[in-house]
Amino acid sequence: MLHEVYYKAKMKAITFNVKNQLHRITSIIEDILALSAMMRGSYGDIYQRCGKPTCWCANTKEKGHLCTRLMWTDVNGVKTRSVREDDKQSVKNAVEQYHQYKKLRIMLRTEEKKLEELLTEFERNTTKTNKTKMGYL
Repeated sequence: MLHEVYYKAKMKAITFNVKNQLHRITSIIEDILALSAMMRGSYGDIYQRCGKPTCWCANTKEKGHLCTRLMWTDVNGVKTRSVREDDKQSVKNAVEQYHQYKKLRIMLRTEEKKLEELLTEFERNTTKTNKTKMGYL
């Protein structure tokens, strides 16, 4: 009798924790889906020589022209593209959203592992309860 009360209380706690975990996972997924404009890669400014022999940057002492770049990996390797002045802010925001997406994916995997552990505990508790009810298993 005492065991039944203990197992019922434990099952109630496990059920509550599973529902709470599902709520966390749902919240993370909603945050992921709210990211509307992502762009994969790294965004930054570099100095680059234009290659014109008469340009001031042709002097080896000069760094070159300041250029904004977007770099990302593709199936074929690393890709690099210059970003137009008009698009700098939107590209920067899109790259920041992608980095936020990656953080959310890590959080999602962590929460999914916790859910797996809770479900494993649920399984153990349920099977143990049913075996003790039968008395001989």
